[in-house]
Amino acid sequence: MTHIVRRARGFRLDALWLSILLWAALGPAGAHAAEAEPIRLLVLDLEIIGDLTDPVSNAEHQARLATTSDQLRAELSRAARYEVVDAAPAREMIESLRATQYLYKCNGCEIDIAEQLGADQVLVAWVHRVSQLILTLTYEIREVPSAKPIRRKAFEFRGDNDAGWSRAVSAMAEDLASQ
Repeated sequence: MTHIVRRARGFRLDALWLSILLWAALGPAGAHAAEAEPIRLLVLDLEIIGDLTDPVSNAEHQARLATTSDQLRAELSRAARYEVVDAAPAREMIESLRATQYLYKCNGCEIDIAEQLGADQVLVAWVHRVSQLILTLTYEIREVPSAKPIRRKAFEFRGDNDAGWSRAVSAMAEDLASQ
């Protein structure tokens, strides 16, 4: 029994020495070294493409794009992996560019915006509306300043309505947070 007690005390001392050595090697922040700095992510507003022939639903889509874009930013800001960058300082530039083209395929303008705001990465996302029933939410994250695509994924969903869009955005945010 004495042998077991001595061995347990020795283990505790070894663990204490190991902790001291790690603290000395890594510094006081060593305990948090496993937690990486969050990625500064610019999340641009969602865009919509595809079957947009019904002018009545245009206002509905614009409202839904704004709501789900805000939802996406809110959900990603709760993820430890990302620090969502505020796009407000570049709002005028964004609106000027968006008036003439889609930002998800604007040949690098999204990178210029992200650089201006000090982001590490930029997320562009768009909904492809095939019909009232069939839609696809696609996102792509690009590295700043290289514009190299880091991640791209699509989520098919059903129902061109608030609930369908919200579920798709939540699934996308959950997928991004778990990467």
